Amino acid sequence: MISISIRSSESGEKISENTAHEPKTARIETGKKENIVMRATKYGLNRTRTAPRFWRYRLTEGRTNRRLLVCSRKSIEYGGLRETPLVSVLIPTFQNSDVLVDRTLPSVLSQTYQNFEIVIVGDACSDEHVHRIRSWMDDRNDPRIRFYNLPERGSYPSDPHCRWCVAGVTPANKAIELARGEWFTPLDDDDEFTKDHIESLLRFATNKRLEFVYGIVHSEKKDGSWMEIGSAPLRFAQISHLSVLYHRRLAFFRYDIDAWKYAEPADWNMWRRMNEAGAKIGFLPEVVGIHYREKSRLGI
Repeated sequence: MISISIRSSESGEKISENTAHEPKTARIETGKKENIVMRATKYGLNRTRTAPRFWRYRLTEGRTNRRLLVCSRKSIEYGGLRETPLVSVLIPTFQNSDVLVDRTLPSVLSQTYQNFEIVIVGDACSDEHVHRIRSWMDDRNDPRIRFYNLPERGSYPSDPHCRWCVAGVTPANKAIELARGEWFTPLDDDDEFTKDHIESLLRFATNKRLEFVYGIVHSEKKDGSWMEIGSAPLRFAQISHLSVLYHRRLAFFRYDIDAWKYAEPADWNMWRRMNEAGAKIGFLPEVVGIHYREKSRLGI
């Protein structure tokens, strides 16, 4: 039997928080003849990892991320809501400009909290889609909106499911690099925010002094019906990409283009690593967005 210490979220009536001072321990039994396999989905480690790979991660990247977060907290000030901090809305896109300008961007512009910037990064979009996005921007002449189109598309695996796990990682990371805000909130190019998405998550985060918050999302199912995604504690398949707001202190994290090798979507892979590093996380039990079924996620 092997004992593993894993960071876990501690839940209350309305929020779940985790700190570096509140570890929990899970014990996982292994077979004698097979390779040692860690299963800890409940605590944020999706699927399975062989013991050597798990310990390499804990002793290298995991330790590095915890150290970087400590340094980030010392160097980046945590402002309060009274200061109306700038929020960066990060939108990677690829050949989906019609939905982007008709549904996604209007949902951001109609926010009740207006101190935001929109950073749109194209994954080497074609001229047609670049023209549509720039024309939409010219019509509004809003200095809060920026668009950058990558000269080359990201290199993604050929297998359809593996590609789905990481499609859009390259422009998403570029958007983080270009962001100027104190807070970041990601948004896929075919989804939409509720009108109080930024205001609700930001108020919740600052009131509780949290670094990472997420809420509930109405998600469209394959048969056209709808379900709600989002619950505490943080765990796989119970958090949606567009439901998240996180502080610049966590901006050193990037989406991992190799997340598919762990059978993990890139967004969950990054949230999990933030959690394991000891980010202060909270869950807001309110609907903050709408996720539409992905008929063609970033070119797939």
